[in-house]
Amino acid sequence: MLKRRDYTAVFDASPDAMLVVDADGVIRDLNRQAVAMFGWSREELEGTKVERLVPAASRGRHRRHRRRYGEAPEPRPMGEGLELEALRKDGTTIPVEISLSPSQLGPGREHVICAVRDISAWRRMRRLSGLMVAAAEQERKHLSRELHDEFLQNLVALKIRVKLLADEKDDGERECARARIAEDIRGTILGVKRMIRGLLPPELDHGGLSSALGSVFRDIKDVYGFTVLANMDRVGGELDEVATLALYRIVQEAVGNAVRHAGVNEATVTFESANGTVTPPSETRDAGSICPTRNGCRAKAA
Repeated sequence: MLKRRDYTAVFDASPDAMLVVDADGVIRDLNRQAVAMFGWSREELEGTKVERLVPAASRGRHRRHRRRYGEAPEPRPMGEGLELEALRKDGTTIPVEISLSPSQLGPGREHVICAVRDISAWRRMRRLSGLMVAAAEQERKHLSRELHDEFLQNLVALKIRVKLLADEKDDGERECARARIAEDIRGTILGVKRMIRGLLPPELDHGGLSSALGSVFRDIKDVYGFTVLANMDRVGGELDEVATLALYRIVQEAVGNAVRHAGVNEATVTFESANGTVTPPSETRDAGSICPTRNGCRAKAA
């Protein structure tokens, strides 16, 4: 019999789920965090095999690893380099990190203390960071293409036209050439302004997320004839600056991908927030995602 009073204070104070497992893989004790994490009651888990908390597809491998660990137990992380998942009572899985430590908690054979940490939030943060890095890299490539393909060529063409204008003798032709040059300069200035707004959207400071994205969607409509239907009335003020800018970049990139690759001419973007958090829709579980559909694309966080 384990003497729980000898370790209960530390056991229950741990922020991680803690399990005590014997050499046969039977759960002999667990803390409150384990009950909350896995959804089973203490009575349902005590005395059952630890594989109950392992997804069915991984149970055979887990038994083999457990037996090998029992031959030479030592404190170490479990499944180092692997992406581990734990099974909840409701059938859902959660990504976890697991640390193992052998300990003599009672008479007889050693037990293993398993510390299980839910890393769902860390996974979401890593995914968001990856989206932000990809968006930034795509923005740099877009900027490079636009500078080379549009502005550089426009400036070269303007240089040639100015030289031709200097050599033009006919007053009427000179005036027409001057008007064309003026119009090209105006178009280039508008293009530079559009690029600056894409890099440093002033609307984020002055009008908020909805205003800034609305400006992006209008530019996309003017340049590509691509319509973006937006519903973002419930997003903005309660988000901090970092989250607002990240969400702006993710939506900007997602809609840009729809324009370039989805083969549609319309997208729907919907975001909702509560208590400073934008959460993913149940159908995608990925904030800021955009999915091609027959009639367009949909990016939703609800």
